Amino acid sequence: MRLINLGGATAIVEHGGKRMLMDPWLDDGIFHGAWYHYPPMNFSLEQLGRIDYVYISHVHEDHCSAGTIRHIHCGAEVIIADKRPNFVERFLQTHGFKFAKVHKVKPRTPLQIAPDMLVDVIEADPANEMAFSVDSALILRWGTTTLYNANDCQPYRGGIDYIKAHYQLDLALLPYSGGSGYPSCYLNLDDTRKTERAAQIRASRLESFYAVAQDLGAAWTMPFADQYVVAGSCSHLNRFISHPSCPGVVSEGFASKVTRSRLLLLNSGQSFDVDAQVVQPDEPYRFFTEDDREAYIRDELLHKRYDHELFALNPGVSLSRLVRHARQRLWEYQGRRNSFPDWNVYIDIPERGERYLMPLGGDQVTDLDTRSELSGRYLRIAMPATLAAMVLIGHMSINIADAALFLDYERSPDVYEPELYVLLNMLRC
Repeated sequence: MRLINLGGATAIVEHGGKRMLMDPWLDDGIFHGAWYHYPPMNFSLEQLGRIDYVYISHVHEDHCSAGTIRHIHCGAEVIIADKRPNFVERFLQTHGFKFAKVHKVKPRTPLQIAPDMLVDVIEADPANEMAFSVDSALILRWGTTTLYNANDCQPYRGGIDYIKAHYQLDLALLPYSGGSGYPSCYLNLDDTRKTERAAQIRASRLESFYAVAQDLGAAWTMPFADQYVVAGSCSHLNRFISHPSCPGVVSEGFASKVTRSRLLLLNSGQSFDVDAQVVQPDEPYRFFTEDDREAYIRDELLHKRYDHELFALNPGVSLSRLVRHARQRLWEYQGRRNSFPDWNVYIDIPERGERYLMPLGGDQVTDLDTRSELSGRYLRIAMPATLAAMVLIGHMSINIADAALFLDYERSPDVYEPELYVLLNMLRC
């Protein structure tokens, strides 16, 4: 088996003359113009070649990009997790992508795809509801070699125990970081506090990477996924983002904390023959620093524009009506879920001077202006009118706008309440 690292969570696995593309994202400017590969990708769509199998872990665009998938020949077979609702299956249907076959694999139910290929799916941690609802990890046994691709799924105790009971891993691709709008976009934190919180989150995730690598004991472990930078007018917030400038940061503590596995670092475009233990081309791993990233943003990405910056919303479009329609739909969802957190949500549209108050304990919406006082336990979300319209009509989720650093938040108290963010992603008409 040979692994070709492309960038992010995208890689090609080759065995016996067949090729599998994992989590296709090769086109830049995803998440409505915000995300670009970083470290820069040394691979292009034109180099993709024939693909026999495609594994898609989940529907987020850095794992499932329509701009990349449309370049894959329809004769390929697709492998996805079997879950309900199945967002990946819905995505393929919505975009009219038709492939030779779609294999839906139930978690922890190994499926023989070909005589020498077995696949198994590991669910995301049930304690992380947002991840559990969309994400999946892959076990691939191809020939005599076994690979575990966790992509964005932070391995958890139940999943780790299952893997150890059923597989001896030759290569584990593990998350070493993660990205969100916290602390970059939170205005209740000053720059010093943002820097401190980002450093704490990075350190915690690195410790998790080392602990999982040691626990799994794969012959080789590679830091994987979460390699991007935000371009454009929000790019100044990259300095507060909670993921490092390159996966090579794991090397600082790996040798002292992981004794049961060897570290694999690959540049974009570099390959690793798992059986022969050979890296090609034979070149040293390139480390990218924070300064390198800032220079790349300044030289290549600062001028990029987001989708919502490319048009102006007609002043006659009533956001108040859209907010009320979205609030009613969210209230119905809260009733089915029996979830009524004691939080006030404020939606601010600064250029219009508009503020909408939505207590999550009731179905009402109150129109205010942006000078009005904030009260109770609250989360305030500010966004441009064009972006608000895109969110409210369901063209973009709060989750994606958050990852793109499009939103300004203010939170009091500064406590992460997972249920609050689950509900906010249902705020659409």
